[in-house]
Amino acid sequence: MKLINLKQFRKERGLTQKQFGASMQLSQSTVSCLENGLQEATSHLLERVAKVFMVDNIDDYVYERRTFLDPESILMTREEKMACVFVGDWNEMSPIDIIEGFSIICRVGTISIGTDGTLLIDRNNGIGYKLSHYIICPDKFEEPNLLLTLTSKQWFDDEMYEDFKRAYFIGCKIAGIYPMKQLKRAEPT
Repeated sequence: MKLINLKQFRKERGLTQKQFGASMQLSQSTVSCLENGLQEATSHLLERVAKVFMVDNIDDYVYERRTFLDPESILMTREEKMACVFVGDWNEMSPIDIIEGFSIICRVGTISIGTDGTLLIDRNNGIGYKLSHYIICPDKFEEPNLLLTLTSKQWFDDEMYEDFKRAYFIGCKIAGIYPMKQLKRAEPT
């Protein structure tokens, strides 16, 4: 989304928010929202600003961001923001464990999820010796046969299947990957 550095634009012209708003026929609250990155600068608005203030290149004041700023965070001091962070806060992704070099942020049954979305499946189901974790990195999430590959493993049981489904969607969300529809081959009856 496009936003405008309205504060710099105003200051260069010696205008207050109220004066800018009057020139553009906008309320001061709208000007404040635009200035604080809480409202998108539409192309119509940018054209009007360029026309009213006779600016050749309004793009010098335009920048892009994926999301709006949180209005509450604008009013908070740094100390207040830091007080909001607590152990286990997903904004900070504090690891709860380290497994095979991966920082783990949560577990779904027998599957641990890393800070980058990597899934580590514990394949030890009471057997006498210790097996390493089965690791699925996010670059494998988009393979349509991922689930089919897992269900062919002897250690992958129905309980692990349910854990995998939940962990897979969490891993995709963390990695920023759109989940693939995973199909399980029908067992012959």
